[in-house]
Amino acid sequence: MRRVIVAVVALVVLLGANVVAYRNDRQIDLSAGSRFTLSPETRSLAKAVRSELKVTAFASPKGGVATDARFLLSRYHQVNRRITFSVVDPDAHPTQAARLGITQYATVVATYQGRRVDAADVDELEISTAILRLLRGKTRNACFVTGHGEPSLDDTSPDGMSQLAAALRHNAYEPRAVDLTKGDVPADCAFVAVAGPTDPLVQREVDAINGYASRAGRVFVMATPASNADPNPLLAPWGVRFAGGLVIDPDRSQNLDFDNVIAESFPSANPVTRGVSRLQLPAGGGLLVDAPKDRPGLTVSRLAESSARAFVETRPDIETTFDALDIPGPVLLATASDDSHVEQQATGEKIVRSRVIAVGDAAWATNRYLGNLSNARFLLNAVNWLAEEEQLVATTSRPANDRPLPLTPERQRRVLIVSVGVVPSLIVAAGVAGLSLRRRRRGRGA
Repeated sequence: MRRVIVAVVALVVLLGANVVAYRNDRQIDLSAGSRFTLSPETRSLAKAVRSELKVTAFASPKGGVATDARFLLSRYHQVNRRITFSVVDPDAHPTQAARLGITQYATVVATYQGRRVDAADVDELEISTAILRLLRGKTRNACFVTGHGEPSLDDTSPDGMSQLAAALRHNAYEPRAVDLTKGDVPADCAFVAVAGPTDPLVQREVDAINGYASRAGRVFVMATPASNADPNPLLAPWGVRFAGGLVIDPDRSQNLDFDNVIAESFPSANPVTRGVSRLQLPAGGGLLVDAPKDRPGLTVSRLAESSARAFVETRPDIETTFDALDIPGPVLLATASDDSHVEQQATGEKIVRSRVIAVGDAAWATNRYLGNLSNARFLLNAVNWLAEEEQLVATTSRPANDRPLPLTPERQRRVLIVSVGVVPSLIVAAGVAGLSLRRRRRGRGA
């Protein structure tokens, strides 16, 4: 009788498991780097689609590209049923390929509300960027002030910013150089960036940027201590001051290079720091918040800070040890200013909102450092926050499998305490406890 009951229970469990499996079509992604699992950012983007969006991938069935395309695109469809897809062999359907102007394999065509965007490859980054552009409706201009020794957006060397330009293009922004000595900020700029100038801006340029910012403009200032340029005329109206100097952090730095700061403290809830775990800010200066009390509409968020042991060395050419002339930590490394006020216009009252982001370093955005830690995520979050597009979370490529954890002096001490102190102590304690237990057993046996 007991065997019958066990068999019946086993049968019921088996049937129940089959019913659950039938009603759920979940799959496990065992690919390298989980490349067929959509990132949280892409899932949020897909959920923002409000009407039918069709994705057509033109791929040859040879080599498994078409199979991979179907697998990946099915993930988008699972997130949002409004996203439909098809994979077409251009050799088997030349008329359809010719009608859409397809000349290369692996080209993706996405259409939405009468608009079309093409992607150059069948991968998550390219497809998500195409969806982002369709949702936005157009590519916006990211304007960079030039003519003062700034790193070039075309420079592929470690000190250039070509990777920054590529990241912007992948997120539906087109980098554009602007010369403000010849005119005002163009009206089609989503934001204006002053990225690490080594020579001062002339007064006309400062006035053009400040005038633009006050008219609901967006400004991204990357200052650098290694410069003759003073960013404070651009920052002071927004409650921020660049202290200059050189940030030294004995606790959170790249090994023993104390001015190569690893930021791990993000005290505000600003969307700019969403998904940001660590930043690498080499050779940067400190920032100070000095918001005027007579502007209730102005708020300044403290985006990133150093450790409490850090300080701003005001004389880095002479020394790098803390003294009475230096600014004690924690040092403010990045800020976000948001100013909203009501203006009386001919058509009535209008809310004017200005946004300014300041970082006390410019090298973090160069090719040498942009791919490190969460630097790229911080950049794209900042760009979307400036453009008031927080709902369109930046679509970045999946992080590399090799993601080294910076072994800062603070972390080295923790490792030393655990490996030299805690672990041996536990081993000794376990040995003492075992010896004591054996003695007790011998005493009872006697």
